Amino acid sequence: MVPPRELRELAFFADLDDQTLADVGRKVQRCEYRPGEHILFEGEQPPGLFFVQRGRVRLSRTAPDGREQVLAMVGAGENFNAVPLFDDNPNPTTARAMSPVHCLLLPRDALLSLLHRHPDLALAALREMAGQLRDLVVLVEDLAFRSVRERLARQLLHEAGEGAAVLTHQELAERTGTVREIAGRALRQLAQEGLVRLERGRVIVLDRAGLARLLDG
Repeated sequence: MVPPRELRELAFFADLDDQTLADVGRKVQRCEYRPGEHILFEGEQPPGLFFVQRGRVRLSRTAPDGREQVLAMVGAGENFNAVPLFDDNPNPTTARAMSPVHCLLLPRDALLSLLHRHPDLALAALREMAGQLRDLVVLVEDLAFRSVRERLARQLLHEAGEGAAVLTHQELAERTGTVREIAGRALRQLAQEGLVRLERGRVIVLDRAGLARLLDG
């Protein structure tokens, strides 16, 4: 059983009462994944709702020609794979561990049963799904209306909470809907302008205000 205090560390459960958390704690399962290991595959039936306690999980879709679009990078305290649990369709994305990942898994049948018994849990699920939908709207807007340079600026501002975005050029390209070569050219230009510094495996943000101005322009 996962104790209520541990569940409360996840935003999804933070405002729920002790009885709801106790019922959830009896149903969740602990899961661990190695870097590069697949957690879910697009098109398969969903096992349940995942809550990330440690690590980073990449959610993506793959086109018939093999091109991949990264939809989200899920970190500690966040959840993923809610949509197919409610519409009875297969997983819409592939989930892969980008680091050692520790998750809690709430199986689908247990989740649906708990939602019937605890309306506050249902409201928490709706709130989380609404937030994820807003993130997808921003992604669609960026892909449709912003240049690669602007998309990189937004992504760097999002990732570099403390001044460093721990992402390779390839990962940044995937997150911004372009290819590595184009992302690399745009990053080198940002570096020449003094907005970032490029290091192996990460990008150091030097001028957050300057990156923000690119988005305002």
